[in-house]
Amino acid sequence: MRTVNDGRSNDMPERVVHIDPDQIASASKRSVIRLVAAVSLLVIAFSAICVKVLLDAREAAGERAAEVATSLVAALESDIARNLESYDLSIQGVMDNLQTPGLDKISPEMRQLVLFDRSATARHLEGLVVLDENGIVRYDSRSAYPNPADRSGRDYFKLHKNTALTGLFVSRPIIARSNAQTIVALSRRLSKPDGSFAGVVVGSLKLVYFEELFKNAALGANGNITLFLDDGTVIMRWPQQDMVGRNLKNAEIFKFAADAHDGRFESISATDGTHRMFVFNRIGELPLLLSVGQQTDDIYKDWRRYALIIGLLIAGLAVMAGTLTWYLVREMRYRATAERKLSVLATTDGLTGLSNRRHFNASIHREWRRALREQSSLALMMIDTDHFKSYNDRHGHQAGDKLLQTIAASMFRSIRRPSDIAARYGGDEFAILLPTTTAEGAIVVAEKIRTCLAALCAEDGVAVSNISIGIAARVPCAGETFGDLLAAADSALYRAKENGRNCTEVAPDLPVKRAFRSSQAA
Repeated sequence: MRTVNDGRSNDMPERVVHIDPDQIASASKRSVIRLVAAVSLLVIAFSAICVKVLLDAREAAGERAAEVATSLVAALESDIARNLESYDLSIQGVMDNLQTPGLDKISPEMRQLVLFDRSATARHLEGLVVLDENGIVRYDSRSAYPNPADRSGRDYFKLHKNTALTGLFVSRPIIARSNAQTIVALSRRLSKPDGSFAGVVVGSLKLVYFEELFKNAALGANGNITLFLDDGTVIMRWPQQDMVGRNLKNAEIFKFAADAHDGRFESISATDGTHRMFVFNRIGELPLLLSVGQQTDDIYKDWRRYALIIGLLIAGLAVMAGTLTWYLVREMRYRATAERKLSVLATTDGLTGLSNRRHFNASIHREWRRALREQSSLALMMIDTDHFKSYNDRHGHQAGDKLLQTIAASMFRSIRRPSDIAARYGGDEFAILLPTTTAEGAIVVAEKIRTCLAALCAEDGVAVSNISIGIAARVPCAGETFGDLLAAADSALYRAKENGRNCTEVAPDLPVKRAFRSSQAA
């Protein structure tokens, strides 16, 4: 097959000239995006502020609970330390009194008064006992004639016998033989002048003291207070007293207390699986650790109610903003659709669907400036229906309208590039603007229009009518206007009519000056 060069450049980028509706759609889309973004940012910003306020409120609730627990721990620690110091002073008093000369020569009654005179006011201290180096009871604050019981198997006796511990020792909870009460033993080592082991002075502290102290503290239904030995043994726990004597060395608190005298943390309780905030403190220099635990659900109960209200308000705001945005977007889209329709109506001929005169004028002005800038050829075709008035008179106005629509359809089918503009210039007059096209290329398009028109008329049963075409093409020069191109094309059209109609004439000042006449009669 032979390729025909129609003189029309294919290098030009395809640009849609009918841009008004698309510009409106693009502007509408940008407006919708900006509106949605603005509303979203507003909701996000407001939500972020509310979340920040809620987080601050939660932190404040935690700080208040921590302050209350810290104050409680400090008060309990002070009371326990003061009482244990009092008990220790009673034990040390007995140790000092054991040095009294002639103690063994006085009566048992008098010896008891001398030895235990400073232990009489020690509350909850069940009794003080002096053990010799074999663990046998020698003196007892409760009796001038003590039972020489053997306590060498007690852990505190073994500790003092095997180590040179000089401070106060606190034992694990044990059950007293005398009254079956649970106690802890407070003891100190007795040493001979040469430093060797001489026995133990031990006192029995009732755990009821800690029970009375802890149960008066207000912690809420799910709070607890626990007193530990350093080895993890529970001395007292309120309200879960069944925990007394159990070893919780693996509890989270000992990880924090290993390197700190006091502190706080949140964790799941090792005993009941409840999430709590714990505040702890050591009891002076003693191997005791005091902990106060508060259930976090109780701490943040009011805050959660507050957060729920704020969350509902935020959700309501988001729903309202979303609903309002949806309505605004819908209205904007309705408006954009209407504007697009109006834009199409403003630039389109209602009968033929071609561009109207207004749009054509804007297009030729724009394309002329581009052709001048790029120094490319711009071709213009002016088309007129031959004897259209007679056609109307003979076939009727409806047939005349049908003929104009058929001519428009043939023009549509004969131009391919989006940059080409086909317009209804006047009643039965049409125009085609061909950017980057020479006169030769325009002639090829003109013959395509003629061929297509004949085929469409036969196909649709339209009475055949002929058309005259005037062509002008030029590369714009400085000082020229598109009016010169219009005048040249119009002049060529009139020459085609003068030459018998049904032919194509090229403006005489262009290289191609031949006339192309259809084989049909005018």
